[in-house]
Amino acid sequence: RPTGRCPLIPRICSFALSIARSGMCMLATIATCALAPRRPLPAVRTPAARMSSPSPSSTADTVSKLLALVEPTDRGIAASDSTRAEASSLISALEESWAGTDAFASPYLLRNTEVVYVGQSSSKGSNAAGGKYRGRIGRALFRTDALFQHVLDDVAVNVVQFRLLGLVPGQAILRGAWRRDLDQPELASLRRNSSRPLSPNTIAVAFEAPRVSLFGREGRFVNLQLGPPSSVGLDVTYLDERVRICRGAGSGVPFLFRADSCAQPGAPLNAAAEQWRVCVARPPLRRLPAAAAAAAFSAACALGLLRSLVPRLAGAFVSAAAAVALLRSTGGIVVDEARDDYRRLAAGEQAAASTGGG
Repeated sequence: RPTGRCPLIPRICSFALSIARSGMCMLATIATCALAPRRPLPAVRTPAARMSSPSPSSTADTVSKLLALVEPTDRGIAASDSTRAEASSLISALEESWAGTDAFASPYLLRNTEVVYVGQSSSKGSNAAGGKYRGRIGRALFRTDALFQHVLDDVAVNVVQFRLLGLVPGQAILRGAWRRDLDQPELASLRRNSSRPLSPNTIAVAFEAPRVSLFGREGRFVNLQLGPPSSVGLDVTYLDERVRICRGAGSGVPFLFRADSCAQPGAPLNAAAEQWRVCVARPPLRRLPAAAAAAAFSAACALGLLRSLVPRLAGAFVSAAAAVALLRSTGGIVVDEARDDYRRLAAGEQAAASTGGG
C-alpha cells in the first residue's frame, strides 16, 4: 500500500480555489453595477417619432377625406353638427401642418377656385360666401349653380352663379383689389371683435359695387352695377395643388376652396369660372331702365303676346320678380355697419394723407 499524499488532491484544491475566486469577482462586479448611478440611454428615434410631421401622402389623404366629407353638404349649408365638427378637425389638422409657411411664395395662391365648404353654423339670413343669395330666402329664389372665389395677380373676385326661380340664368360678381403686408391698425380693424390672431398671410380686399347680370351670365341683356361697396379680410391658412383654406379675419369662419375643378382649361367648371370676365367687360345698364324693360316684358307676357299660356304666366311671374329684385337689390351684399370699419379707416387715412399733402 503506497504511502504519502494523493497527487490529485492539490490539483482539486487549486481548481476549487480558482472557482471561488471567480465567483467572488463576479459578485463584486454585479454589486458594483447595481450600486453605480444609472446614465440615461441615448434617445432612439422610433418610427412613430419620425412620423410626427405629416408626410405629403398623409396630408393628401386628409385633403381627399375632407373633400369627400363636404361634397354632399351644399357647400356647408346642409352639414350636420357631426359633419361640421369632423370637417373642422380635418381643417385644423391641415392648418397645423402648414403653419409658418409663406402663402405669397406659394405657386398655388393665384388661381381660380370653387367654394366647396363654409364652416358657418347657420345661414338663415345670409352666408359668408354668397351673401343674401345663399340665405334661406335667397336660395329659394336664386338656385345656386356655382360659387367661386378667384385670387389673381391684380384682383380678387367672388362669383355667385344662379338661376332665378330655377329658370333664368344670372350671376352676381364682386370684384376688388387685394393687398398684403397690412399694418397693425388695419389688422385690428379687420379682426373687429375676434380674438383669433391674424397671420402674415392675411389679405384685405376692397370690393367695388356688385355687378349683377340676368337672362344670361355674360351681361348681354341685363347687366347692372348696384349695391354698396364692401371690404373683407382673409387669412390664408393652407395651400396645396388641390385646395386653399382661409379664415375670415373678423369671424374666424373657415372656407375651403378647390382648384382642380376650375383652375385649368378643360376642368369641369373652367368655362363657368371665366364668365365673369365677359360680364364686367361690358358697360353696366342703369337700374331704372333695366327694371322698366323687365316690367314691360312682364306686361307683354300677361297680355298674351306670347303664344302659349304656360310660357305667358311663367314669363310674367319671372319678369315681375326680376323687376322688383332689380329695384330693391343691394347686390346680395349684407349691409353691416361693423363690416365697413376697414373701408372707413382706409378712407380716413386717404383723406388725412391728402390734407397733409396740401
